[in-house]
Amino acid sequence: MTLSNSIKWPSGKVGFVAVVGRPNVGKSTLVNQILGCHLHAVSLIPQTTRKNCLGIYSDDVSQIIFLDTPGVHLGKTKLSANMFKSVQRSLAEPDLVLCLCDPTRKNGEEDQLVIDYIAKAGKPTIIGLNKSDLSTATQRADAISYYEEVITGQHSVFVISALTGENVETLQLAIVEHLPTGPFLYPKDQLSEAVERDIAADLIREAVNKHLFDEIPHSIVIEILSWKEQPKKIKISANLHVEKKSQKLIVIGKNGSMLDQIKRDAVVVLREFFDQYISLGIFVKVSPNWFNNTGFLKELGLD
Repeated sequence: MTLSNSIKWPSGKVGFVAVVGRPNVGKSTLVNQILGCHLHAVSLIPQTTRKNCLGIYSDDVSQIIFLDTPGVHLGKTKLSANMFKSVQRSLAEPDLVLCLCDPTRKNGEEDQLVIDYIAKAGKPTIIGLNKSDLSTATQRADAISYYEEVITGQHSVFVISALTGENVETLQLAIVEHLPTGPFLYPKDQLSEAVERDIAADLIREAVNKHLFDEIPHSIVIEILSWKEQPKKIKISANLHVEKKSQKLIVIGKNGSMLDQIKRDAVVVLREFFDQYISLGIFVKVSPNWFNNTGFLKELGLD
């Protein structure tokens, strides 16, 4: 018997789901909740997700491949333009679109952009009304009325909390129902297509955002310089790029206190994800106007 005949590749309900919405509606939080791990960076700051991140959920009968897209927003930098294109690409070939909404915020231009994308995709759509733990009944009713009025074609609505997990399992079952039947596309234990370095950079940036919400919400980017796996630990070295010298001083803090705290918080989430001891070195560099530097964005995979 050949190797290919001796291994039975699983099959079931399998497909791609594009998760779209305006910034900070909880897309990464929802994918993390479904995957049961902290795979994607999460913060209260818009643009935390800067490129499509693939999250893969597998059980015995289904495999959902999530495209966790950047928040749809209006921006003028090359980074914003690249994020804009990233969302458009994610809607080219999905089997299903999951539109995540935040009823605690008023609808605006960004919501209309989301709707325009969904209309162009022409795919079955599930509307996930997030933050049920924070919104009022009136806010939820207004949001449902708005989205049901403007999204045409096949769609359904679920009220959920990505943070607490409320009604997420019901939403997940509805997603599976919309997927075609076929062989699994990835091994059952694989959670993402992202390489370890990308995941680490995302988690380090989240640690920065945790402390510097007001000062430099969109001006930092993480570059992994080296990655050395040793028998009992992973040694990571990274550059933290900022736009201005004044921002570098903020990141470092008095006597290096802020940078030390960022490293400690980053090590906690990195150790949790990789399940190994983490040795982390972070160097702060000033890279003026980095978010408009095409070559730099390309090197970091943000092109």
